[in-house]
Amino acid sequence: MKKLSILFLMVFLMASSYAQKKNGTVYIEHPDLDKVSQLWAAFEIGDKDAFGALLADSVRIDRNGRFFFQPKAEVVKSLDWWAKEFENLKVVTDTPAYADAIDYDEGGMWVQDWMKMTGTHTKSGINLNLRVHHLYSFNDDGKISSIHYYYNNDVFEAINTSGGTIENGKVYIQHAYINVVRKAVNAYCAKDLVALEGFYAEDARFSNSTMKWRESIGWDEVAKSWQAFFDKTDEISFEQIGYPDCVYYAKNDGYNVYSWWILHTTMKEDGKKIALPIMLSTSFDKDGKIDYDMAYYSSNHME
Repeated sequence: MKKLSILFLMVFLMASSYAQKKNGTVYIEHPDLDKVSQLWAAFEIGDKDAFGALLADSVRIDRNGRFFFQPKAEVVKSLDWWAKEFENLKVVTDTPAYADAIDYDEGGMWVQDWMKMTGTHTKSGINLNLRVHHLYSFNDDGKISSIHYYYNNDVFEAINTSGGTIENGKVYIQHAYINVVRKAVNAYCAKDLVALEGFYAEDARFSNSTMKWRESIGWDEVAKSWQAFFDKTDEISFEQIGYPDCVYYAKNDGYNVYSWWILHTTMKEDGKKIALPIMLSTSFDKDGKIDYDMAYYSSNHME
């Protein structure tokens, strides 16, 4: 039995030795890290001479896995496009991340960083707030021979299409979902939580403009909040302002109803009359149930 234990231990140690193999050194301070910092400093101010001095004669450019080779002159010329299209360009470290310089025994010198690019596209007004992961390789002369970019391209697609007109669905002045919103408002005025619940999906979320961004609550919480309001008020009525819109969004394949109201009621405690302007943004699931209910109003009217 002892011999078997020793044998198992030897097999484990052998497996462990094969599982680990050093292939280089990682640096937190290195001249090539300084070169990358200088590259983006030159990029920000459009200094093509300083930018080009850091590049090899031919540079591999890789954007989200699609690569091509460009002469240095073409890579440098791209700074003209950035200077023409954007203002207030900044490229900063996306802290708490920081860059690494890795000297591979098999693979040479590489730098990786995590950056944030900000700026404003002058023609469309679209703001950049873009996180980018870069990898850089270096040739034997210490010049940058490849730059690999990994980022979400959505903002550039928006910029590319911003000069034209693209339809994204349809707007309805009459629609079954508008009727649902009206009926839900009527049930609210009747202080009928049972009827109200029937208009909502089981997983519906509720939010309003007094809550934190992206904060929402479920039915149980909103029902308690509404009941507390019902208990403090006399009759409630909603005065429709203008007319609701039902919008079908082709991009998201979903429907949203926008409606504008003034909530009228009287507080039981002091007889104060309330006239509260409210905008409702109401989205629907595939079963025609409300799955998200957002109310925009000022709490000052309730004080």
